[in-house]
Amino acid sequence: MDASHLIDATGIVALSLNVRGLVGASDKSLRRSTGIASAIWAVNNFLLGAHTAAALSMVSVGRQASAEAVQDRTSRTRLLAFAAVIAITLTASILTWNGWATLCTGAGSLVGTWAMFYLRGMHLRLAMVLVASLWMYNAWAYNSWWQMIANLASGGAASYGAWRARQMSIQAPA
Repeated sequence: MDASHLIDATGIVALSLNVRGLVGASDKSLRRSTGIASAIWAVNNFLLGAHTAAALSMVSVGRQASAEAVQDRTSRTRLLAFAAVIAITLTASILTWNGWATLCTGAGSLVGTWAMFYLRGMHLRLAMVLVASLWMYNAWAYNSWWQMIANLASGGAASYGAWRARQMSIQAPA
């Protein structure tokens, strides 16, 4: 299997996991699916030569796991985990700096970190629309059609998931 086939394979698997998590109603499932997808996107980005995106995708794996682990913990514990992920994100961005691609993916990762630690339901999914928009620059910069499709699909899936979450909150008894 040559690199282009591996790029295609990792792209389709990661795309499927992203969409699955974003369309669903469970925040826990979203964090799990997108965490696994992040590991696969890391491989995809590495193969493309997008080192910042690969590093930030790996940070996302830890972010998703950390955010899930501290959901029911004290606000201080959540803040400490959040601050650690922010510090790692900024460090990875600085160490792999390459201009606009780093700025956009770094900003997307920071928004994603805030969203995963502090948002729920509709608001979490709307923040993920912004994350997909910011990561779109990386997809364009590296001419990655899978990532362009993934960001469009993820943004659409997150929008649909936000709508579903809104509908569920309207229907839920007060």
